[in-house]
Amino acid sequence: MTSATDPAGRKHSFWLVVVAACVGAFAVAYNTTAVMTALPAMKSELDLDLDTLQWVINIYMLFGAATLAAMGHLGDTFGMARIFLCGIAFFALGSITIACADGAILLLVGRASQGLGIAAVMAASVALISRSTPADQRASAHGVWAAAVALGFALGPLIGGALTDGISWRAIFVLDLAILGTAALLCLWVMRAGLTPAVLEGGKRTDFAGIALLFVTLAAFLYALTCGPLYGWTSLQALGLFVLTLMAGAGFAARELYSADPLVRFDFFRYRNYSAAAAGMFLSGFTQIGILFFVNYYIQAPEGLGFSALQAGLALLPFTAVMFVVSLVAPHTISPKRYSIWATVSMVALAIGFWLMHGVDHQTPFEDIWWRLTFIGVGVGLTMTLLPRIGLDALPDTNAGQGSGVVNTCLYSGLAVGTALGAVVALQTKRRIIDPFIDGIGSALPDAHALKVTLVHGSESQVTKALAQLPAGDASKVQSALLRAFDAGFSGVMILMTAAALIGVVLCAVLIRSRKTPS
Repeated sequence: MTSATDPAGRKHSFWLVVVAACVGAFAVAYNTTAVMTALPAMKSELDLDLDTLQWVINIYMLFGAATLAAMGHLGDTFGMARIFLCGIAFFALGSITIACADGAILLLVGRASQGLGIAAVMAASVALISRSTPADQRASAHGVWAAAVALGFALGPLIGGALTDGISWRAIFVLDLAILGTAALLCLWVMRAGLTPAVLEGGKRTDFAGIALLFVTLAAFLYALTCGPLYGWTSLQALGLFVLTLMAGAGFAARELYSADPLVRFDFFRYRNYSAAAAGMFLSGFTQIGILFFVNYYIQAPEGLGFSALQAGLALLPFTAVMFVVSLVAPHTISPKRYSIWATVSMVALAIGFWLMHGVDHQTPFEDIWWRLTFIGVGVGLTMTLLPRIGLDALPDTNAGQGSGVVNTCLYSGLAVGTALGAVVALQTKRRIIDPFIDGIGSALPDAHALKVTLVHGSESQVTKALAQLPAGDASKVQSALLRAFDAGFSGVMILMTAAALIGVVLCAVLIRSRKTPS
């Protein structure tokens, strides 16, 4: 049997560990974007409203963000290979639950399990490669891992669209089980061959209190953003949740400042490049959700372009293909001397892309849309490869693991907050058009307030039922108003994403300093 201590076997056998890590990372990356393409089909089959639909994303990102930084600690204590297998198990359990879901509750439970799974798989796969690979091969191994993740993100919309149209959206999760099973078998094989790194002596204690406080902070804030448009921003529900957010956030900060083994090392933020990279990754995640969820949803919605799931996957090819190519080329062509310039360019590309998308409506032909998506592909490809590198280059090598966890936590937090705030903008914009329109119809409506709430927040069946109860002439006018409101809501979200990218432009241009020599 080949062992980790046998030089001849070790010379090339580490690639088996890399392959196992890459297959697992590909599985969760593919699922992340494939689900985005399937969301309209889920919404229709399970009769979900937009508030619930955004939580299909939010709960996934929430569990991922709250636990990602802790996975390195757990890996040091129990072994990275075991954490990797646990991540696969959680993700597989979530996939089974979602494939069997007959309503929102099981769907959200499954997505929460997947959130835990992606945190463990992503964190452990990177650490497995770092600790199993010889120093002179490490850059190549990490490049292969990054390519596997980028390929998963790029193929997800295509595979997800094909499965949704050809079989069912549930087939996405069945296919995921096969890929996850392959990754698990490969991991067990390399563990048995003694190729995985040993458990570190004296590993740090896991900050479970910090995890809980971070989870409550994010969950309360995201739910407050859901309650605001529904009940009013001054309602007891919204205000109470914002107060809870502040209290939990203050508790988290105090805990991390005085903990012997903090989840987040605040002293890392004294390095300006690290601070800029962490904030930039938050903004990158915030804007990425603009295309992964909102553009994807608009392309498929009957009120939008009305594409099928497969057509939507093909429509996103200009974005995914450019993102994939840029993410492969950028690490090998951009030197540390150009960090500031290219980080700024990445945010400029995002701002241009989303600003161009804000002019799209349901009558815009796709020939006039695809080229706009290429700008977003350039921006995402650059931010995802450059910003983590910029942040980690600012830290001592001994802190790279924990620093990486915090940067990725910022990314997942940005994805979650971007989803919630984007939904707020879409719903509030929609309401500003629908409310006065319903008021202008007259007093003939039995319950105008209930109709407004249904038209803005209701599921597909609820809206259809509400329209059926209106006189034919009024129903036709309301449907036209809904089309205008849907277009305006999408435009508002694209402007929000543009604003976030412009903040990123200023942040990268002002804070990031290029290195005079390569790291």
